Amino acid sequence: MTGMPVFSGLREALLKTGFPFDFLENRGRLRSAAEGAAYWGIDLGATAPALILRAEKHFLLLILSGSSPRVDLEALSREIAEKGLRMATAAEIQEHFGIRPGEVPLFGLGLPTLVDRALLTHEFVYGGSGDPETTLKVDPRALLALNEGSQVVEVPCQAGE
Repeated sequence: MTGMPVFSGLREALLKTGFPFDFLENRGRLRSAAEGAAYWGIDLGATAPALILRAEKHFLLLILSGSSPRVDLEALSREIAEKGLRMATAAEIQEHFGIRPGEVPLFGLGLPTLVDRALLTHEFVYGGSGDPETTLKVDPRALLALNEGSQVVEVPCQAGE
């Protein structure tokens, strides 16, 4: 693991929670949930892409199941009572968090976090560690324990997908 500054204390924080986890080394960058599921030989639904969203006045972290079709941000905005919800741009992510899309960790950004209810049905979920060559395998309950202001949501999907 190359040790991105965004999660330098991630291992220690995970140890304190008592939830099982492991850092798995990739042999290259995994660019999608489908690619990650195939690489690790797991169910697509156990992948946990982490997306940074921009609301009117702040950022949020959305951790969704890889099996979720395209998120309906307008419906999600209404569900969580946040105005102007949209995907953060690559420039915003770089400027505010010092990372690139695809390097977003499941923990450690200090953002209000929305966790897809579908992830809680898995023993482990696989997602970002902050290092593009390392996947975090973790008990999904840790998503709620280590993200401030986290809440479980039913992720609305766009019609026809």
